[in-house]
Amino acid sequence: MNTTTLRTSLEIDKNLLSEAMELGGTKVKKHVIESALKEYVERRKQKNLYDLFDSDEQLIDDDYDYKSMRGGAMHK
Repeated sequence: MNTTTLRTSLEIDKNLLSEAMELGGTKVKKHVIESALKEYVERRKQKNLYDLFDSDEQLIDDDYDYKSMRGGAMHK
């Protein structure tokens, strides 16, 4: 047995599980539950990262001219 797994017993809504299995294209309950947990974790990480930058603090000055920093043929 893999030491990173956990054997557990859960009560899960049959309709919700069936719909998730159909959407995920799997007949294996374990696969859809693991997929859902991974997606949940990734979304929480994204939200936490977003929250770090979601503030009233202005990160870029109003007078910042990104075009002038590019240089090249289009530079005026």
